Amino acid sequence: MTAENNILARLVELQGTNFEVTDVQVKEHEVVWRIEHKEPAVYICSRCGSEVKGCHSRDWITLWDIPFGGKRSKWLVKRARILCSCSMNVRVEKLFFRSSHHQLTQRFVNYIEQILCTKMFTVADVARLFELDYSTVYKIDHEVLRRLIQELKIPDPIHISVDEKSFKKGHSYVTIVTDCDLKKVIWVSEGNSKASLDQFFIVLGPERCRKIKTVAKDLHAPYAASCAEYIPQALEVADPFHVVKRLTEAIDSCRQELAVGSTLTAGKRKVIHGLHWVLRYKQKNQSKRNLESLDRLAEINEPLYRAYLHKEAFFEFFNFKPSEVKEAEQFLIEWIVEAFKIKLQGLTDFAEYIRRNTKILLNIVLTQRSSAISEGINRKISVIKSMAYGYRNVQYFMLKIMQRCGVLGAFWRPA
Repeated sequence: MTAENNILARLVELQGTNFEVTDVQVKEHEVVWRIEHKEPAVYICSRCGSEVKGCHSRDWITLWDIPFGGKRSKWLVKRARILCSCSMNVRVEKLFFRSSHHQLTQRFVNYIEQILCTKMFTVADVARLFELDYSTVYKIDHEVLRRLIQELKIPDPIHISVDEKSFKKGHSYVTIVTDCDLKKVIWVSEGNSKASLDQFFIVLGPERCRKIKTVAKDLHAPYAASCAEYIPQALEVADPFHVVKRLTEAIDSCRQELAVGSTLTAGKRKVIHGLHWVLRYKQKNQSKRNLESLDRLAEINEPLYRAYLHKEAFFEFFNFKPSEVKEAEQFLIEWIVEAFKIKLQGLTDFAEYIRRNTKILLNIVLTQRSSAISEGINRKISVIKSMAYGYRNVQYFMLKIMQRCGVLGAFWRPA
């Protein structure tokens, strides 16, 4: 029996403890392990860790362990209540193999943590796989992510990208910093204010901040103020995605200006109103039907047609090479002048926007960098949100971004 007990103890990793397996029952859907104290019984105080030989009382508790042979594994453990001199109160003994927060063994918790950190399974997947309550697996996931984030060291970034992402309705955002070389998220903080980005630079420290050469971002004023304060040496690179988005919105504003508040006839306004998607597409992507609509627009309203063609001409700016920065600057000046000549308010506002941020836009050409990696990560974050049907806890949401889109959990080790 001693040899058999040693084998069973190794199977459930009880060797070297004051417990042993006294019985095993293999049922249809589960394996039941009966675990009791070795004789002579020794109990460990959960407060001071000292050994106590006598006990006040004993009862049976149930713990769940790693599935065994495709079946659920249930432990029936005889737990003692002891009276220790450290407190003179009755308290339960310390069980080294039990998780501190769940009716699970610690090795089962470690196994669940390891599976969650592979990024291949969601919390719901693991809950279904092991037939556990969703809230239990959620708590395990949240605990391991909080532990790992405290141990995580932010790498020294050279080129970063900054963007914001909403996590629920009502203008609730998180600020996301991505290392463009690693293509991984290295920081997430709540909000999209200057203070949100300041936190990253403060944690990074002045010495490592000086190593940053470029920061790609949209032209969000609070982010610009933070970068100017902490990394003044870094080149600010405007995000082409947001620039093009703003240009498209400007053309749509011109369309609305003519379709709603102009002196054109009702028939012409109706035609212009129906060109919402036509004016958004690039000319090379237009269908034959859309091209016919554009030809009709040229006859109905020349300014809006010229505004559309001028929008198309703007894309040539992104084709300039780093050695052609002066030519790119001259291109923007000429483009702004022509935009003012068209005399549509939406396009005029965009031209003013380009004039104010010409230097930052030219850094796109000079560095050939963008925040495209951040936009890709934003798309991935949207998938994470969809899989979870949204997040109520913003702290947990930020940790999941760091796990799924960053390096958090990649080097998991048990606590």
